[in-house]
Amino acid sequence: MAVNVTQKDKTLNDVIDWCEKHVARIDEKIPNASDEGFLAGERFALQAVAAHCEELLGYSGSMPLEVPNQSEKE
Repeated sequence: MAVNVTQKDKTLNDVIDWCEKHVARIDEKIPNASDEGFLAGERFALQAVAAHCEELLGYSGSMPLEVPNQSEKE
């Protein structure tokens, strides 16, 4: 399971990086763009996706409240 969480986090970080790169490109275009409203909406959507991916980073399951001591022999 740890490998899957690590792979998931890598993928989420890749998506976050991609969104941030596109936001930076949009920020460069906006001062000269005739479609500033559209670009602002696109920027907002990319930022929302990146924020959601950040929320999903890390362990995604619920932790057990109590775990039996596995070092004790029965």
